[in-house]
Amino acid sequence: LDLTRNELRTLELLLQKKGTFVAREVIMVRLWEDESFIDDNTLAVTIARLRKKLKNIGLDQLIVTKKGMGYSVTEEEL
Repeated sequence: LDLTRNELRTLELLLQKKGTFVAREVIMVRLWEDESFIDDNTLAVTIARLRKKLKNIGLDQLIVTKKGMGYSVTEEEL
């Protein structure tokens, strides 16, 4: 799977925290050190691209979004 640095770091974080939801702010700080200077849409684009790449290898349901909570990796897909 050919991932960008931010896609890889996002996936790593979600896998490390599998079974729990990771807040958008936590991911943004992990990727960009400080979420205050990043457009909220930037993370959405990163997640969308990651989901598309995962879908291409049959893992289209791996990342789950829960409004107000963040993102999680589903254990059923692993």
